[in-house]
Amino acid sequence: MSSTEREYHFGIDPDRLGRAASHFARRVARDARTFAAHLEEHVGDFARDVWREGACAWRGEDRGHGEWRPPDVRRIFEDVRGVLTDVIDGIDELITSTFGTPSEEPWTRVVCNREASCGACGAALAAGGEAHVRRTARGTEFRCLACGAPPASAA
Repeated sequence: MSSTEREYHFGIDPDRLGRAASHFARRVARDARTFAAHLEEHVGDFARDVWREGACAWRGEDRGHGEWRPPDVRRIFEDVRGVLTDVIDGIDELITSTFGTPSEEPWTRVVCNREASCGACGAALAAGGEAHVRRTARGTEFRCLACGAPPASAA
């Protein structure tokens, strides 16, 4: 294939674009491994702290940290999940801004990784719940299980 027949993106030779993308992917994979190691360490620290607090409570000791209720702990984990979701959304934005908007994809039944609302009835969809989802040029569309995915001809 001659260079005049090649499809150039952003005025860059496809081979160079491919090498740059490969380099980017290796750096992200390295950072993801580092992040996973840090996350594993933090989870271990959390487990030790919970065990220590439980042992002190069992012995009747007051550690003086105040009372932590399950909703407070849940909120902390939801905040962490929100940060991670923002990172993933940022990657989606990078892909869309670099390579254009995706074409409409078929509906898929998934477990939601964040809160959303049904595009048909407006019902709230909780993180961890199942729903139908697809990507379109306008963004991500959600449907609750009660509404279901519309037939292919209506989509």
